[in-house]
Amino acid sequence: MSRRRRVWIHRALAALWAVLAIPAVLWWKTSILFVILVSLYANFAAEIASSEAADDRNICDRLDRIEQALHRNTPGSGDG
Repeated sequence: MSRRRRVWIHRALAALWAVLAIPAVLWWKTSILFVILVSLYANFAAEIASSEAADDRNICDRLDRIEQALHRNTPGSGDG
């Protein structure tokens, strides 16, 4: 899934939770099931976000390429 698509999915879910806040406050004040489901969702979303943040392979690869390019372009760093 592309980065742009993930951003829009998260924005849509944020909007959904904002909309759900209204009935939650007005009608579901005593709904234990709703609180359980929201808590489970929050834990799941936090774990997914943490796993994506911890996956830094792309960043490390890009930094390696930048370092190699800098090394090639630095005077006196060549083999000759």
